[in-house]
Amino acid sequence: MATSPEVSPTTGEPFYSGSWTNVQDVLRVIDIGEGKMAKVTQPLVNGYQERVDREIDGVLGELYQTPLRAMNQIQPDGSKKRVFPGDIAQAALYWTAGLILLNEFQQLAQNVTDQANQYVDESKKKMFAMKRYTHRLPGQERKSHISRTMSPTFQPPFLPEQDY
Repeated sequence: MATSPEVSPTTGEPFYSGSWTNVQDVLRVIDIGEGKMAKVTQPLVNGYQERVDREIDGVLGELYQTPLRAMNQIQPDGSKKRVFPGDIAQAALYWTAGLILLNEFQQLAQNVTDQANQYVDESKKKMFAMKRYTHRLPGQERKSHISRTMSPTFQPPFLPEQDY
């Protein structure tokens, strides 16, 4: 059960990956052991969440106003919930979990290290795919890279580097 997301001290917005318990749940699935899981505390996870959020802002800052804003989503029961686009939330969640595994635990099995590297690599690939003209983040304000008077929707595509 996820609690309300913590707030980034830099932006005053919730972390893209949500609550620190979401990251803890991803790490628990990998089964690194309860002794190592005890080391995964809220301050530790929040520090990595902040690092990943700033990296995401750096990658997407050329095309979107950063920090990204949570948007209101109507739930099936009629209530409203503030959420980030699914692509951002998933990339931030797995990127954070991968960094924690790679940086905090040195004596992991090879398959766990491979899984952590895959989390980080897949998240980075998603971030660079989001920079393509064909991928739009719902609810986010695009920047104009040609002129301040032209709407971003009328501009030719901004082509970043070919691929990750």
